[in-house]
Amino acid sequence: QGYCEALRAELASSGVTVHVASPGYIKTNLSKSAIRGDGSKHGKMDDTTANGADPNDVAVTILDSAADGIKDFVVAAGFSAKAAIWLRLLAPSFLSGMLVKRFDKEKSSS
Repeated sequence: QGYCEALRAELASSGVTVHVASPGYIKTNLSKSAIRGDGSKHGKMDDTTANGADPNDVAVTILDSAADGIKDFVVAAGFSAKAAIWLRLLAPSFLSGMLVKRFDKEKSSS
């Protein structure tokens, strides 16, 4: 986010527009292809990803938003993803702690 905001400011006078799409869960094979910390393959699709938005719908939303001149937008995000975006801005340490706890819980259950 910060990098894109700086880039947007630097390029503003050149006619280049920088857009930031903050995505929620999108139904892709990314988690199937992921590599774990020990180097092994994750090899499965997480439930949140499996229930994510259709990639084609997300692409249309991104292109439409950019064409409409919207510079920052959230796409394919449910309540929890939108809440995380706000927490990142308002209480980043709190969000970081929540994410670490979530990771540790998932790690211990696998």
